[in-house]
Amino acid sequence: MSFDKLKAFAVALVLVVMLVAIPVRAQVSGATLSGVVTDPSNSPVPGATLSIKSAGTGIARDVTTDADGFYSAPNLPPGAYEITTSAAGFSTQVQTGVTLTVGAQQTLNFTLKVGQVSEKIEVSSEVSQVELTSSTISETVNSTTVRELPLNGRDWTSLAVLQPGVIGIRTQIGTTGTVNRGNRGFGNQLSVAGHRPTENNYRVNGITVNDYTNGSPGSVQGAQLGVDAIQEFSVLTANYTAEYGRTSGGVINAVMKSGTNGFHGDAYWFLRDEGLDARNFFDRTIAPFHRNQFGASAGGPIIKGKTFIFGDYEGIRQTKGLTGNATVPSDAARGIDASGNPTVACLVPSGGGACVPLPLVGPGAAPNPDPVTHIDAAVLPYLAFFPRSQTGIRNNGNTATFFTSLPQIYTENYATARVDHHFSEKNDLDAVWFYDKSPQSTPDPYLLATHQTISERWLGGMEWTHSFSSALVNIARIGYNRTVGQVGQPGAALRPIAADPSFGTGIVPNRPGPIISGAGLSATVQTLGNQSTFHHVQNSFQGYDDAFLTRGNHALKFGFAVERLQNNTLAVSRPNGTFNFKGLQSFLTNHPSSFTIGDPRFETEVSTRLTILGGYLQDNWRFRPNLTLNLGMRYEMSTIPTQAHVPFHILQSLTTPPVDVSRPWQSNPTLHNFEPRVGFAWDPFKDGKMSVRGGFGIFDVLPGPWVINQEISQAPPFTLSLAASNLSAGAFPNLSGVTINNTSALGYFPEQHPHRNYAMNWNLTIQRQIGSTMTATIGYVGSHTLHSPFTTDTSNSVGPPQVIQTPVGTLWPCGPHSTTDPVTMIVTTNPCQSGFLPNGQPSTVFNPFVGQIRPTFFSTSSHYHALEAQLAKRLSYGFQGQASYTWGKCIDAGSNGDIGDPYQNSPSSLIFFAPGNRNGLCDFNVGHNFVANLIWQAPSPKFDSSIVNHVLGGWEFGAILTASTGTPFVLVMDGDPIKIKNGDSVTYPSRLAGCNPINSNFKSNNLQYVNVSCFTPPVAPVSMAAQCDQLSYSGAAAPPPAGTVYCANLYGNAGRNQLIGPKVVNLDFSVYKNNYFPRISEGFNVQFRAEMFNVLNHANFQSPLCGSCQTIFNEDGSPSGGGFLNSTSTEARQIQLSLKLIW
Repeated sequence: MSFDKLKAFAVALVLVVMLVAIPVRAQVSGATLSGVVTDPSNSPVPGATLSIKSAGTGIARDVTTDADGFYSAPNLPPGAYEITTSAAGFSTQVQTGVTLTVGAQQTLNFTLKVGQVSEKIEVSSEVSQVELTSSTISETVNSTTVRELPLNGRDWTSLAVLQPGVIGIRTQIGTTGTVNRGNRGFGNQLSVAGHRPTENNYRVNGITVNDYTNGSPGSVQGAQLGVDAIQEFSVLTANYTAEYGRTSGGVINAVMKSGTNGFHGDAYWFLRDEGLDARNFFDRTIAPFHRNQFGASAGGPIIKGKTFIFGDYEGIRQTKGLTGNATVPSDAARGIDASGNPTVACLVPSGGGACVPLPLVGPGAAPNPDPVTHIDAAVLPYLAFFPRSQTGIRNNGNTATFFTSLPQIYTENYATARVDHHFSEKNDLDAVWFYDKSPQSTPDPYLLATHQTISERWLGGMEWTHSFSSALVNIARIGYNRTVGQVGQPGAALRPIAADPSFGTGIVPNRPGPIISGAGLSATVQTLGNQSTFHHVQNSFQGYDDAFLTRGNHALKFGFAVERLQNNTLAVSRPNGTFNFKGLQSFLTNHPSSFTIGDPRFETEVSTRLTILGGYLQDNWRFRPNLTLNLGMRYEMSTIPTQAHVPFHILQSLTTPPVDVSRPWQSNPTLHNFEPRVGFAWDPFKDGKMSVRGGFGIFDVLPGPWVINQEISQAPPFTLSLAASNLSAGAFPNLSGVTINNTSALGYFPEQHPHRNYAMNWNLTIQRQIGSTMTATIGYVGSHTLHSPFTTDTSNSVGPPQVIQTPVGTLWPCGPHSTTDPVTMIVTTNPCQSGFLPNGQPSTVFNPFVGQIRPTFFSTSSHYHALEAQLAKRLSYGFQGQASYTWGKCIDAGSNGDIGDPYQNSPSSLIFFAPGNRNGLCDFNVGHNFVANLIWQAPSPKFDSSIVNHVLGGWEFGAILTASTGTPFVLVMDGDPIKIKNGDSVTYPSRLAGCNPINSNFKSNNLQYVNVSCFTPPVAPVSMAAQCDQLSYSGAAAPPPAGTVYCANLYGNAGRNQLIGPKVVNLDFSVYKNNYFPRISEGFNVQFRAEMFNVLNHANFQSPLCGSCQTIFNEDGSPSGGGFLNSTSTEARQIQLSLKLIW
């Protein structure tokens, strides 16, 4: 046994002995109610009995006060309660109207009156709205909010953004069917208190439901259904106690509805249609769209007072037209006249002018030309892959526009069930289950074939609560969570040609035609099954045990958890192959430049296995009646990931060949993960109406299998791409006489001795109750995260010592090099040409043994500071509302965790060895964020006419207003002028001082958002002229600023995420009409709903994120026309109509 294994085993064994076993997130989903029972003189009443009875099920739990009059009742199911308090010599007090919320620690004190026990006094009140016992910053989204606010797609997790410190990721990859979204997680992602979205923990009834990327759960469309199945959920945003673990971000903790003694439920139908929607700012017409969303839920008793059941089903049937356009060869280029008859093909030269026929012989001719069209005979049949333009609009004379409305078909089926059984006053058992499957079918831009993306999820859990006594309660829980993502899978051929094997290369028998790329067209031909496909599966087996012990002034919690993760990924790289051309003429004349194909011998599943263990001890110490100290210690560790079937094949350094490695292949940074957490909650005026709270804690982020699986699955032996370059004319499509090799193999480099990845979180918050139903909160929240994973798409570049750091930035090498013009034969010598060394030799990349290097470094740190404020009013007199504001700033050295470009504004290959070039705002940073919501149940009139009362009564209104600043973005240069040589260059321009880079009047300036006159190609002081490549910027529109020289081999100072995109203002509004029919049953209600999203139809523009939008200079320094806006971050106005039957 290795020393690392021995240490891991020893630590685990010690914790087992100390804590009975160990946790990852041993928190329970029930509420804890505690308080003090006193007499009229404010002296404690020991031995008082409190019977806490659920209003829904009638099940009661009894607890007894200790010598200090203190009581604690942990893990009570959320809901309404009636509490009966009795003690000898005092009247019995019956308290109604007590509502407990998910995962909360709530306080309710009692003052008994002297009298007979048989005398009952009824009072109605709520628990304190101010948090008096915990330093944790958390908020609850109650059942009314989940059910009644306007909610597009009915995704309950999206309501988490109502809380301060919670930001939805607006630059997340879209859900239109590409592999990019599925490989980054389907769910709608959230950043909580400046942490990465993959640092959150989503739980349903205490079971973690994170997906295979450790992101938010969700379907292919991104939504987490179950609005009618979720009773409520809480959002823990900062400084939770030691019972919570596994990560450092937010905890979204939901609890499913349960059955009650009455039979209740609903049936619903929601309708969306393009006839109810407005046109998007950038669309020519309103895209076809139709969605039916329907379902039913119901719950009730199997045995009254004993056994209860609840179930829910929700389905979606959706058709969406994805409007767009693709370029196709013009009729002239494909060699046909207006009637479709063959003729000589001709092309317009790049400089313009008359159309020039393709030659039949001589230079530029095809090796085997068709005698009529002069197009190569082998290429001619493949023109059928490209539809003819419907309009004949010619873009440059050689291409035309093919307008498409791609019919995307989407279905989803979601079901859930819960069973609760009350064995006795000491034993309760509940079990939950859900299943969700959502396939989506999307055609390619040329309507050749469809591909499918499928999400499938299962959850099963069981929890047993046992009361040893009123002072000791134990909760044991087991769970299973399975998430599946099938990304880019073959669908069906829309045209027979897409599945015809006669168009294949023959390298792999019976495969359809290859991808045709680089043919001067906007899209690539994708025949059936020729997308890169991924199959992700994660199984999570979970077990927990939590004990609650009350001893005097100490409310103790301790417990353990274990989680076994099986994460499998199968990546298949374009099995039909890809031919690359250099423009339309090279395609028509059969002059391919290169060919790549996934080697079918290397299609092996990555099967990663990992175990997480943890344990905690938490003491909530009532140090004084008005001061509670939260003292906790947590330990958690994970094993090093292992492979179930084949060994890892990795780079053990950036410069050596890849090798097979056995265990352990990496040192374990989690063996010493002790996490102290301290906090306090102080009631300064001892009236329960104000609290001052603060805390500090260490929170580890465990390196799960998702950190490595995404990247290593695309390296040998799991995947291998074969390639051939410098192809001869006529090599398309059968590659006759071509040698294919594997020199483009990707190498995976995991940092061999990673540091511990952890966060230090802290907060200071003041909360005040205003009146009987309102609270105000203001506070400061901060965090510092160290050694986060950092990944790039490729890091095989020119680097140190060839690259040096200078006072003005990172400088790549340059050296003397001469070039000869092929026409004039004039020789030009550049004394400092980028891509060469001072000795005239070419600069070299780190590793000559592989093509790309996909690394995982644990080298990124981040800082977050925020002012958070909230004003909340609970439901009373038919009105509830909440307003939240966050003024925050998140800075890091790269937000790329387990993939190079997790978001649309993430440069995919940041330079790992120069963190100064990576520092900037976090990709998900939003500086100012204001969110307000309200629900108003309008009072019903009381006229003599029942008809008038029915028409004017039962109206309900809801709204969500969001106003925030935009998301950050970066401007880049095209190509690789700096000669990084990694195939995925990111080169920054320079920014002029004293110049406003944003056009405030961009709406009236053709959406030109960036003032490009504030930028130049990279410049350096004239003192560095000898170190700079000045000639490569021959296309620069103006000379460099005074005192500087152009420097093509220098990183410019306009670095990552310096610019902020347009603001967002969005209002969602709903109006409901409730129609009650007491003759059917007391609560029977037919509810008509109209929900309007972006009701003001405000165009919220997305930051410049497309390739041409971000690129403001070409490789030679000439302006490229970038910096403009071409998309929105929110949809245009959409209206959803619905009908609900509620009983």
